Amino acid sequence: MRYKRFVIKDYRAIIGPLEIKLDKAGLTPIVGVNESGKTTILHALFAFDHLNDDLNDGGRHLKDVANLYRTSPPSACVVAEIELTKGELKRAASAGEKQVERQKAYFQWLQRRTKLPGIIQIYRDLTTRKYIIRPDEFGDADQQDSLARQIISQMPYILYFDDFRDKIPERIPVSADAEDSSGWTAIIEQLFKQTDASFSVYKLAGLEDRQRKTVLAKVERALNDTLTREWATFRLDDREALKIKISFEQESVRPARCFIKLDVVETDISGDEHYFYISDRSKGFYWFFNFVMKLEFNPKLVANQSHSIYLLDEPGSYLHALAQRKLCRKLSQISEKNWVAYCTHSHYLLDPEVIPVNKIKVAQKDGNGNVELVSIAAYDDSVSERRSALQPVLDALQIKPFALDLIGKQLTVITEGIYDYFAIELFRNDRPIFVLPSVGADSIKFYISLMIAWQIDFRALWDNDPEGRERHRQAAQFFGEEIAGRCLKLLPATSMNGRRIMQNLFNGQDLANVRVELGLSGNCSFERTLHALFYSSRKAELVKNMTEQTKASFAELFDSLALE
Repeated sequence: MRYKRFVIKDYRAIIGPLEIKLDKAGLTPIVGVNESGKTTILHALFAFDHLNDDLNDGGRHLKDVANLYRTSPPSACVVAEIELTKGELKRAASAGEKQVERQKAYFQWLQRRTKLPGIIQIYRDLTTRKYIIRPDEFGDADQQDSLARQIISQMPYILYFDDFRDKIPERIPVSADAEDSSGWTAIIEQLFKQTDASFSVYKLAGLEDRQRKTVLAKVERALNDTLTREWATFRLDDREALKIKISFEQESVRPARCFIKLDVVETDISGDEHYFYISDRSKGFYWFFNFVMKLEFNPKLVANQSHSIYLLDEPGSYLHALAQRKLCRKLSQISEKNWVAYCTHSHYLLDPEVIPVNKIKVAQKDGNGNVELVSIAAYDDSVSERRSALQPVLDALQIKPFALDLIGKQLTVITEGIYDYFAIELFRNDRPIFVLPSVGADSIKFYISLMIAWQIDFRALWDNDPEGRERHRQAAQFFGEEIAGRCLKLLPATSMNGRRIMQNLFNGQDLANVRVELGLSGNCSFERTLHALFYSSRKAELVKNMTEQTKASFAELFDSLALE
């Protein structure tokens, strides 16, 4: 079973239909100015699954769902297109037969059916919170709702992370009923189970005191080992001096209530231990602990390790820039087996070496207040001239090119476009340069002015074709002979009519081999081939195996930029 796409209609400011297609796995960053509807999109997706109704601050995603821009709005609705096999559909029916006694005959009938669709659409009315199924061959409304709930209960989970509202309780209650496991209690129970399958947080109250201390010590060590391993990803501050202490508390009053308590223990240079609540630590640590616990010990994820849906609202907002870059790679890693969507205002979570530019979506509102989700190419900005390949993202985040991002780089190379950026990065190796992509030969001029103003060493690189040569000539005339002679460059020409573009630097057989190795069609364009190569996990291997002709062409290019 897996989700193929969602359609959102009449949910808050989303009139829609707003369609979101899901690959089997993938990463979708969502950017946009404040109040553009980013969080609304995540809430709508989260609202589809009835198992999430009591989560997110008591069901915040299901409150005030009506569209306030309309006086008589229809019911808010989220539709999921689901791919499933006949066997999976019958397993859902079998589960329903055991759990819904009043509809036992209906679920038995479903299991006897010989023809069942492989793709269905399930609609959820967020006002009534009922489901209907299309195609319309699954009984009456009540029966459809029951079957849909059984199907969704077996689907990959939809998880929502809100860094601003998700609180970690100082004392986590442990109910006497293990079936009542939810929230942080369920996460702690999963921690116990992963430490030892025979452990359970619900068994602690019945253990002899020394046995209980032994179990807690083992669980505590497992937790701290996990945190230490994951800490290497983020490096927020001095992790070596911190550990988590797990304790068990049982009230003396009747009926007795039990709690798990988590404390941060900091050891000072004298070896003395100091105890703090997790909420007493930095916001960066608070976020880190929250994220790792839900990632590593979430029972939903353990039950279904692939095709889950992660929805993250402003992840890592309290992390410093380097940690955010590492988080970007972590999210990319998670997306290899799951679908991950996250809203962000941080360009550090949009690292073009990790996030394909065409994966980024922009949330915006039209003149009627309707939320739309568009690609960068379709983004309607207010800038009359796009000067950078990433300009729509910069506009959506409301940031300007920042000098401190370039200071310290030994050389900045400005290229005509994103594919020139991809090509140079593939062969850059350890050369100390920073590549800044523009959007066309004419847009390079804007960045030349910034480089001069910021006193940054740079090279502006144009294609050696008629348009590139003309833009190069105009820039040389505008900025003067000194800048032109030192900083303005054309791709090294060849004997082929003195013309050369970036594609000419590649041996044709090398591109053909890349298409074969990455499963692309034989007539796949140069741009698509380069894009696939740049984001492939095998790019280092494929570049290494390219011909000496291709490698020599790029060596000549770097020589012409006076990099060696």
